[in-house]
Amino acid sequence: MFIDKDGKLRRPVVYLADFEMFLPTCDETVKYWKQVCDKYGFIGLFPGEGDPVEPGENFWKRVFLHDYTHMKNCDMCIAQLDDWRGHEPDSGTLWELGWFVAKGLPSYGFYGGPKKMIERKIEKDEVDGLYYDKDGYLIEDKDFAFDNMLSLVKIGDSFEEACRLARADFDQELIAKGYEPFKVE
Repeated sequence: MFIDKDGKLRRPVVYLADFEMFLPTCDETVKYWKQVCDKYGFIGLFPGEGDPVEPGENFWKRVFLHDYTHMKNCDMCIAQLDDWRGHEPDSGTLWELGWFVAKGLPSYGFYGGPKKMIERKIEKDEVDGLYYDKDGYLIEDKDFAFDNMLSLVKIGDSFEEACRLARADFDQELIAKGYEPFKVE
């Protein structure tokens, strides 16, 4: 539960930003994510839900508008930040997460890899104690797995951990307003 902008107590709707829709295990993963959301008092909304976008002219633009409509109906975002098609998170997922951050909405992520960028599986060369990727770009050691632009996002090491982080934040809001925290079973 949380208190929405109208002062009503209700379950937050979570936008599940990810690249799962491109994987054969998508249905199983989304089912699990929705169960975990429910356990923590959230309603999970997967971008692929709702009326399907039919193939045809401007297909990808219509997919974007479909997903964007979902985003506008959510209270927060939990984003999958594991590497996708390289050594960085999915660019579409990052765009979605950035939209939530820019709107000032609660934003969480989950990433199961190394906690430091310098430890990530990137082809790298050491020169004078600094690391560079295969294209010669400096890999900065920021003591963070990602660029500092994600430093406003609370990141857990699993989807469930991201839900726990979100639940703790919402419970603080409830307690501050005189409500009991949500009971996770």
